[in-house]
Amino acid sequence: MSGGHWNRLGFKIQDALDTIATDNEVVERFPTLAKILDELGHALYDIEHDLDWDLSGDSYIKDDQRWEDEAIWSLLKVLMTRTPDAWFPRGKWATIQAVDGRHDERTEDEG
Repeated sequence: MSGGHWNRLGFKIQDALDTIATDNEVVERFPTLAKILDELGHALYDIEHDLDWDLSGDSYIKDDQRWEDEAIWSLLKVLMTRTPDAWFPRGKWATIQAVDGRHDERTEDEG
């Protein structure tokens, strides 16, 4: 196994976001943002890891468009689930379910 296309940059991304997300002042003043940054760190690590391995030749993403859709959905889902309910005038969970349904339809059509 190689050192990766970007030398395992995902660890640095996740660690940086974790540092911000767990900072006491950030947690106290911006608790929702802290949770979002923590969860995005994990999602971005996973995305970078898959990209890194694909581009370095350690593994292969079989369907670029499907993988990209999944990666984008993983980020969007974090943001939508952690965003305050008041931001969704038609209902937060109904909106998330609708977007998820469209996402599922799209991946079924491609598969």
